[in-house]
Amino acid sequence: MKKTTLALAIAVASLTATAANAAYEDNTFYTGAKLGWSELYRLDANKVRVWDNVGISTSNRSNIAGGAFLGFQANPYLAFELGYDWLGSAKYKRSFHYAGTNYDVGHSKVSAQGVSLTGKLSYPIIDNLDIYGRAGGMVTIAKWKNGGLVKDGDKLDNGTKTDLSPVYALGLDYRFDEDFSTRLEYQYVQHIHTKTDASPDAGLVSLGITYRLGAPAAPAPVELKTEVKRYVLNEDVLFAYAKADLKAEGRQALDNLLTSLVKINPTESAVVVIGHTDRIGSDSYNQKLSEQRANSVMKYLISKGVPANLISAHGVGKTQPVTGTKCNALRGADLKACLAPDRRVEIEVKARNVQEVQVTNSTN
Repeated sequence: MKKTTLALAIAVASLTATAANAAYEDNTFYTGAKLGWSELYRLDANKVRVWDNVGISTSNRSNIAGGAFLGFQANPYLAFELGYDWLGSAKYKRSFHYAGTNYDVGHSKVSAQGVSLTGKLSYPIIDNLDIYGRAGGMVTIAKWKNGGLVKDGDKLDNGTKTDLSPVYALGLDYRFDEDFSTRLEYQYVQHIHTKTDASPDAGLVSLGITYRLGAPAAPAPVELKTEVKRYVLNEDVLFAYAKADLKAEGRQALDNLLTSLVKINPTESAVVVIGHTDRIGSDSYNQKLSEQRANSVMKYLISKGVPANLISAHGVGKTQPVTGTKCNALRGADLKACLAPDRRVEIEVKARNVQEVQVTNSTN
């Protein structure tokens, strides 16, 4: 049972993924054109018959047809199309039979075109291939050009008939890149009313091309960069000289710092405490002192709520001075005062929240 359920879930997921790959973007427009072959059906030649000894037949019912369309893609499966179609033409041929011979005594012609508004429902079959159906109404314009036919004793005048006819279509749409697709379609228009009593239907097989207008560009991939906000605290604020225990004013400085740290999502950031010393004393002494001071700051921040798994501490001793050579000529108390910027603790907050964190330096 579990295997069956799992297989069904995988099948549904695959179908959903296929649908997503083939679907078009919401709220976009497209335009296109089509060309094909049309045939007029149900021309009802008898309805324009005049005399019994005069025969009426139809010819040239199949000919080139086509059109253009503008569409709005409401969602991946529903669109609305405004289209124009040339539906073709046909001839009514009048012949007179006498003494075993047919005499051609003229012909008339009917042609049809129309403007349609349809709804289009699509469903993906495989990647980039949809099956779709359209349905709606078409304002048909049928033009009658009389070549001498008479009905009920009156000549059938030339003229145009405008009416509303239902239209249906079924087709396949194949998308071959982001902007272009091609469609193969069969369209059927019912009851095209003409100047006569005849009301033919029109079937149109066409091949079309579609261009997507203003499809939204694919969003650029989000690049998560690690930004660093750096706080620099002078040793004299935090500690007594050569000591690693926090002073009262040092704890107050760290409390003030915490108001900035809590603004950053702790699940996406890390806090690194780095201890520094000046160059007075041996390498080993300064390394140990820098580590002790960094650990003191780290422990205090943890006690104030910074997650222990997101904070670390280490010392770098006197390896990263910031005073350069400006203190080289000094000795004693003057040298100690000049080297004060080297005796510091840096707190780096590394975060991926680029909207809240910038690279800054703040010294208290």
